[in-house]
Amino acid sequence: MPAATPYADDHTRRRPAVVSCALTPLAEVPVSNIIAINDIREPAEFGDRDFPSALVNVTNVCNLSCTHCFVFRADNPNKPKDKMDDATMLSQLEKLRDKHHIRSMLFMGGEPMIRKNLVMQAMPLFAHSSIVTNGTYGIPSVPGHLVTVSLDGPKELNDPIRGEGVFDKVKKAVFERDPDDGTTVMLQMTVTRQNAPGIEAFVEEVKDWPVTGVAFTFYVPCVDDQTGLGWDDLRDRDAVVDRVIAVKRKYPSRVKTNIGALELMKSDRCLEVTGQHGEHCGLRNGLLPLYMGEGGNFERTFCCYGNDVDCTKCGAYAVFNGAYHRRAGTVEEG
Repeated sequence: MPAATPYADDHTRRRPAVVSCALTPLAEVPVSNIIAINDIREPAEFGDRDFPSALVNVTNVCNLSCTHCFVFRADNPNKPKDKMDDATMLSQLEKLRDKHHIRSMLFMGGEPMIRKNLVMQAMPLFAHSSIVTNGTYGIPSVPGHLVTVSLDGPKELNDPIRGEGVFDKVKKAVFERDPDDGTTVMLQMTVTRQNAPGIEAFVEEVKDWPVTGVAFTFYVPCVDDQTGLGWDDLRDRDAVVDRVIAVKRKYPSRVKTNIGALELMKSDRCLEVTGQHGEHCGLRNGLLPLYMGEGGNFERTFCCYGNDVDCTKCGAYAVFNGAYHRRAGTVEEG
């Protein structure tokens, strides 16, 4: 699943008040105080630098098989047998937080809600926490934090990508949640050549759902990508980016994608943001990706989208949104 992205309108945003999930005493008690130290492993070494943000793949298991998923590419650490027990993960996340001064953590998978209890205990360890979920296990209530729910177009386009019946199941979960519980809930569509025709129909379908808003990101291909999901010539993608800009202008309060960030995604400007091999990418340089690797140990991948990504054709909205805010001198929500 695509990594969750900070969402911005065209003006500086305020950080939401951070409210403890109030689901576990770990918010007040250091993990190391309640877990026997001899029973847990130390985290892997990732140098000594600070990372203001990180993401953690809490499981390599997912109940869906989405056609565009970057996690399960051949070059990424993604074997379902590689697992880390709850106590070890909680302890390692706390230690990595303290060593690298991590303030913002994104919980992903696989499907992170397969390990919901772990995620609920880990979220209060960080000042800002967010979850990316496929929504089929329900929408978690985490007041003060962000939950991104992946849907890839209207039903007739989403289900061939994410699985038969998934659209209706996610819609049911969205309508069953308490819309006033203080959780920021975003629907996010990953745009590919496969589902791009449904951008406008998707917004029309979900614009009145009880969520905070709708967001868009674009497919991130691997090197020599043969899936047909991306755009070989980014000038062809430009026209699709313009259609996202158009729905933003039509529904400015519902579509939370930033026009300035989308403009940076255009073919004549995107390499200024990414570089040929990620050398300009602020997300790659400022975020620590923690994938679940061999033997259930954390591994740092090339970027949050894994290894062997084609930076020249990157469609990750978070990359361009971060660049937009750095250039504008405005605050990006963490």
